[in-house]
Amino acid sequence: MDPASLVPPLVTIPAPWGIIEALLLLTFTAHLLLMNVILGGTFIALASSGRRRSPTPSLAKTLPTVLALTINLGVPPLLFLSVLLGGYLYTAAVLSAVSWLAVPAVAMAAYYLLYIFSYGLKKGVSRTPALALAAVLLLGVSFIMTNIMSLLQRPEAWTAYFATPGGTVLNLGDPTFFPRWLHFVTASLAVGGLFIALKNAPAAARHEVAAKSRMSLGLAWFNRATMVQIALGIWFLLALPTEVMLLFMGASGLHTTVFLAGLLAVAAALTFGLRGQPMRAALAVAATVALMAGMRDLVRAAYLAPYFHPDKLTVAPQYGPLTVFLLCLLAVIGLTWYMATLYRRSQGRA
Repeated sequence: MDPASLVPPLVTIPAPWGIIEALLLLTFTAHLLLMNVILGGTFIALASSGRRRSPTPSLAKTLPTVLALTINLGVPPLLFLSVLLGGYLYTAAVLSAVSWLAVPAVAMAAYYLLYIFSYGLKKGVSRTPALALAAVLLLGVSFIMTNIMSLLQRPEAWTAYFATPGGTVLNLGDPTFFPRWLHFVTASLAVGGLFIALKNAPAAARHEVAAKSRMSLGLAWFNRATMVQIALGIWFLLALPTEVMLLFMGASGLHTTVFLAGLLAVAAALTFGLRGQPMRAALAVAATVALMAGMRDLVRAAYLAPYFHPDKLTVAPQYGPLTVFLLCLLAVIGLTWYMATLYRRSQGRA
């Protein structure tokens, strides 16, 4: 069967696709940073549980809140993606409906388990199994999302439905699937470690021994995971179809520039991490994540080029709702920053 016959028809969008694409990248970058903190932080808390001067008690208080923010921040990029690529996203979701529909329940179960672990620590009771199960569930969510997003960009793989019509299609035949997923998981360990280092940096600057130990531990996770992530990134790049890979190797000025900028940002982050400068490393990581989100979109566009490009979509302007959304977004950002400032002051960290 010709995969082109399965491609959904074009739709009308309420604003030029470039605006929606920019909002998609902005909100997805924010979501990705928090998603890395929650997944990596949960695994590091599990690995460090019971150790002397462990960051686990501090993480236990923070992780449920971070997961709630992660889930909420996951909605805007999903909505923007559905505006641009709704037919592709919905098709991938239907093909993997069983796992896709399980995501909210699995995420909420992980949220509840993190609270069980946190409450147990307050009472002096070890509830490590709850933390371990939460880590497994979050890892499962990352696997499901990788499957959906990789399936979205491969219409030629949609014919698997005719052999597996029960909503259980997995895109494991894609050579990029495992390097893509492992690259994300390893990145979460790096960002989770950096989060620990940042949390303890102020106290470490005051020469508190325990905070210095926790900051060193966080930076160790960050540095080592980043080194592994570089190797996995190379595997991911080489696993791409040749015509897509060559776009980042000089065949396209835009693709190559974004790729080289990403490499420079990674190098800067690792350099600052090895020097014990978590704040500067965090700024470099934020830039890296934004550039990698851009590369991810460029890869998806290259995969879909034979079938689709957003500039083919018809624009029926509706700037009123878009303006209201942007104003609400700015208000939420301001309120979130204000609440974070109040929290830091209440903890004596400002």
